[in-house]
Amino acid sequence: MTAATAPAATGGWTPARVLKVLLLLALLVLVPPLSDNPYVTTIFISALMFGLFGAIYDLMIGFCGLINFGYAGFIAAGAYGSALASFHFGISPWFGLLIGGAVAAVMGFLTGIITLRLRGLYLGLTTWFVAEALRFTISNTPEYTRGVLGLAVEPFPDLFGISFARGNLLTYYYLLLVLGAVIMIVMQLLVSSRIGLAFKAIREDELAAQSLALDTTRYKLLNFTVASFLTGVVGAYYAHYLGILSPTPEEFGVPRTVEILTIAYVGGRGSLWGALFAGFLLIGFQEYFRELEAWRLVMFGALLIVIMLFAPKGLAGLRRHLW
Repeated sequence: MTAATAPAATGGWTPARVLKVLLLLALLVLVPPLSDNPYVTTIFISALMFGLFGAIYDLMIGFCGLINFGYAGFIAAGAYGSALASFHFGISPWFGLLIGGAVAAVMGFLTGIITLRLRGLYLGLTTWFVAEALRFTISNTPEYTRGVLGLAVEPFPDLFGISFARGNLLTYYYLLLVLGAVIMIVMQLLVSSRIGLAFKAIREDELAAQSLALDTTRYKLLNFTVASFLTGVVGAYYAHYLGILSPTPEEFGVPRTVEILTIAYVGGRGSLWGALFAGFLLIGFQEYFRELEAWRLVMFGALLIVIMLFAPKGLAGLRRHLW
């Protein structure tokens, strides 16, 4: 094995990178219980959850060049899929995690079949139309979804003697931490494989990839479906953690998509892990400027423009200096 091929064989897991990941895990595991502050735990849950959404979004746009302006709609699909299964059929929220993932994956697969032959802005607009159609469908079927009245969602039931009552924030945080670890490992293994190389080839030059007999539509569909499934799983967690769902634009519309897109870009396209750091940075930023209300979205947009112009690689591009 040559020096050039060694990093590819290990997926880039050098000792320095392993040390960084272990340090990050130590901070994530220890800070909330040591702080013994519900507010801090709530902030960590929000930051980690949005960091995961940003990382999943990065799997689409950073590795395969897929623009999804309707990303919040796929969160809604997972959230409502799990919540409605529990509300109408009494299915355990633990199975609801998989149901939410499956509903979002089906939505992603069907959307992908229709749209993934499109490129750039056309793809982004089509996904936005699909997501808005879902949101308006939820709003206009109150007899089944409760619409804008709000759907009450059950918390996770106890597991192995561990209480998941909604007031036990630490148990919800550690559940999210486990889900996040599994999701990040799955995505890292995927992008480090031959499939990940195909994703990167499509991102760099789709026509060149097609000239090498690569079925670009199939790989884009795979990327889109996997990302949708992972989004649905985290969306299902979000529903049972939050306790009530309402199809408002702030929750499942363009403002939510802009927040997640900003996290993905600030973290650095094609990095995955950068989105986790950006999640904590931007959620902290959001909390600090909470009094500005809707103006925070304007500030998010301005920050995104600055990042795209002056630091296109985001935090991942600055990691050597930060470390």
